[in-house]
Amino acid sequence: MYFERGQRREQGESVLRDIARRAAAGRRITWVALSALATIATVAALAPSAMAVTNPVTIKTAFENSPISLNTSDAVGYAFTNTSTAAQTVTFTDALPPGVTLDSPVDTTNTNGTGSCTLVSSNANPGATSVTVTVTIPSASGTVCTLSFSVVAATPSGDAKVADAYSGVSTASGALTTTTPGSLVVLSSPTLGFTAPSNGQAFYLGQLTDANFSCTATDPQDSIDSFFGTDDDGNQIQSGAPIDTVDPGAHSLEVDCYSAAGGGDVSQTVNYTVGSYTLKAITEAKKNDYVSFKTLVPAGRIVAEVIYGKKVIGTTSTSVTARGTASVTIKPTTAGKKLLAAVKGKSVAVKLQVSFNPQAIGTGDEEITPAGATVVTKNIKLPIAHAAKKTSK
Repeated sequence: MYFERGQRREQGESVLRDIARRAAAGRRITWVALSALATIATVAALAPSAMAVTNPVTIKTAFENSPISLNTSDAVGYAFTNTSTAAQTVTFTDALPPGVTLDSPVDTTNTNGTGSCTLVSSNANPGATSVTVTVTIPSASGTVCTLSFSVVAATPSGDAKVADAYSGVSTASGALTTTTPGSLVVLSSPTLGFTAPSNGQAFYLGQLTDANFSCTATDPQDSIDSFFGTDDDGNQIQSGAPIDTVDPGAHSLEVDCYSAAGGGDVSQTVNYTVGSYTLKAITEAKKNDYVSFKTLVPAGRIVAEVIYGKKVIGTTSTSVTARGTASVTIKPTTAGKKLLAAVKGKSVAVKLQVSFNPQAIGTGDEEITPAGATVVTKNIKLPIAHAAKKTSK
């Protein structure tokens, strides 16, 4: 197929960007390097016209993505073309764009195209602002191969393109080399605002509290794709939806914000606690073996038992419709009375066990149900109401 010189140049540059993208992605999907070989071969075939080669060896930079996010791994790739009839060993140092450093790990990827290029050495250290490379390109005319390193940006570029810069470029044979720097835009990260809950805040059991957070793009080239919260129980919490206060104990809420244009993903986590309930005003009736108590709880269901050893001697349940103090009395069953009557002494050690299951909070997709009932126990001494002995006349 016939291509004009301008068409070839445009296609060659597009393919080069694709090479860098595929090479960098190789550490995540290893088979893309193999599928890229056919594409690299196309670049090799077009190299003399597409790249307007005047020197035997050319080096061209391409970044995986532009714009890129702050503190997110990206990649810088180099495409080597040899149009001479002799193998060429090239050494160069590339200063990365301002604010861009080699990532940790560096994740070097060497992808061969129409020929087998050999990476002789590379001085690439995590956190470095430059990389020094020596690579041998074989003698087949038009040979193309690529090399890439993982990078990360820590400084936004203010929506301006920032470029790398070559230095110390040389070949062992003295062949002339043409270098073409690459450039990219580094976007500033979104800002995340957390209003509720606040870090370290304490709530009572069942307290209805809505999460309140926001995420805003700070870069004109960026926008917000989505943002949401996820709590420690795996509930997805939207801003304006209730947080989990139906499970007592320590909780966390993490909010993640994803930008649409690659300005970075930001997250923030807050921790909060939810109180339980206590049993108070516990009384043991001396005449009828009744046990009573009070407890402050939200809406839910109470199941209370009096246990002697492993046997339940009395049980009761009640529903609470709104937050308030519930008064509960547990009466022994007929079997429980017989069990207590057989005990010698005036009192017996029993366990008061109260299980409370709060009502779910929220509705629809925002509903949060308790992970399970909360159980509170109390060891008490229950006076035994023995039947009065009959007296003879």
